[in-house]
Amino acid sequence: MVNIKPYKVISELNEQHKLSNVEKILLGTDGSITNLLEIIFEGKVAVKTVYQEIIDNVNYRAVALSVKDIPLIYATSKTPLSNIEDYYIRESVKKDLLSADIPIGKILKIHNLETRREIENISVSEVPEDAKKLLNPLREELPQRKYYIIHNNKPIMEIDEYFNIEDHLTK
Repeated sequence: MVNIKPYKVISELNEQHKLSNVEKILLGTDGSITNLLEIIFEGKVAVKTVYQEIIDNVNYRAVALSVKDIPLIYATSKTPLSNIEDYYIRESVKKDLLSADIPIGKILKIHNLETRREIENISVSEVPEDAKKLLNPLREELPQRKYYIIHNNKPIMEIDEYFNIEDHLTK
């Protein structure tokens, strides 16, 4: 895993793309995006699962996160379930991922998993077609980041997020 300095990368991206302060915070946080979205947009985050499949004990999932029916984030995750060592927790996390539209941050909290996030990449890049359909962005490129959720020194999730926040902030 790459050890980047989010403040440096975000500063450089801001020079080129004029990011809002909210976008900077979301791109650089090592905490819960769900919690931040609920504070910023003053409502509960809803998750719409777009795609989900388990292949070779790895859960692949694509979701759209929204608040008050406003689609804000398109995220894909890859969860190698075998990296969650405790059988009971592994099966409970698997069940939550498969059976409910629950944000990953809330799944981790429900199961009291002590985790940390390690950001691998922060960029502004072209929006994938799946994300365009769900987010309906006004821009061709959106802030994006890739990070890992680490538990017991093992990556238990790899997450890519595209943020369509700026279109919905009150000026």
